[in-house]
Amino acid sequence: MKNRKLAIVAFFLAAVMCIGAGYAVLTDILDIQGVANVSATEAEKVFESKIYFTDAVANETGNTAEITQNNDKATFTANTLAGQGNKATFTFTIKNANTDLDANVTPKISANTKPEYFAVSSDWNGATTLIKAGEDKTYTVTVELLETPTETIGTSIAIELTAVSVEPTENV
Repeated sequence: MKNRKLAIVAFFLAAVMCIGAGYAVLTDILDIQGVANVSATEAEKVFESKIYFTDAVANETGNTAEITQNNDKATFTANTLAGQGNKATFTFTIKNANTDLDANVTPKISANTKPEYFAVSSDWNGATTLIKAGEDKTYTVTVELLETPTETIGTSIAIELTAVSVEPTENV
């Protein structure tokens, strides 16, 4: 009698296991429910990190041009201007290293340490420029001495970028 009960229990356990294994073999849908969050601000940070300065050049000897370590700011120093109306020019290049998004880029003159002596102008004149994915754009900055100083002076000019992603204008 004991063996018979044990055989029936074993049969039911084997049947349940076979039904479970059979269901698993016949079912090919796995339903996992959860929540995925995408942060637009994080995506913008990734986009912005791919818009950067690649080159900064002082076109006259004695002046300096450099790019910050993370390539997000260009700094120019004019040291060679001696008389009213003298000018120094600097060039810089902005790269859009994104492969799938164009960028509306606005360079901005963010600093002029001696605005009473030096006027700063540029060939972009505050306008936003479209730089297509993978391309670059070169700009010129001109620094002009407004009046002849009684002592040697110089100025430091900083250029910063504002970039906004846009859908590509054509398929690349």
